[in-house]
Amino acid sequence: MKIWAMGVVLAAGLVAGPAAAQQAKCTRAYGQTACGYDCTAAYGQIKCAQTPAGVCEARAGQITCWDPPGDVGWQRRVPKASCTRAYGQTACGYHCKAAYGQLKCAQTPQGVCQAQYGQLSCWDPPPSRRAPAGRVGRGRSRRGQAPVQAECKSAYGKTACGYGCVAAYGDLQCASHPGGVCTAAYGKIVCSG
Repeated sequence: MKIWAMGVVLAAGLVAGPAAAQQAKCTRAYGQTACGYDCTAAYGQIKCAQTPAGVCEARAGQITCWDPPGDVGWQRRVPKASCTRAYGQTACGYHCKAAYGQLKCAQTPQGVCQAQYGQLSCWDPPPSRRAPAGRVGRGRSRRGQAPVQAECKSAYGKTACGYGCVAAYGDLQCASHPGGVCTAAYGKIVCSG
């Protein structure tokens, strides 16, 4: 159960980053007070996420809270993360997948997860390659077409994730940044950046 009516807007002391669209709140329930974002009270306890993009969810007798990495959690217009439950586990993040008895989520909106060859893999671009605040999921490909999305590709019993993935010569590689390309020639794969 979400507790919104009892929330008290905090003074600027808790928000220690770029101004976020959502204000942190202090919420009271079960004789306890917790402060943050997306506060959830259930099962005699209360918990809050620590960033505007974070999420809290009550399931199966426990409250799970999760926050994206610091460079993502304080950005404006970052999509809200979600929590998923499967195989008796709860995982939170983006693009969550369940397969082979595992449950995993990407840590950023630009991340991706894929199940292949009996493995569940998730990948996120490194911090230096993530979209700037307000541009998550935006941007155009080199040819002005659809937005560039990370992908996971499986071949030769391996899975690799990133951008412009190429499989050839028994190898599989992906570029680490949007707009990056890989090419196969002369018996090897070469990727930009």
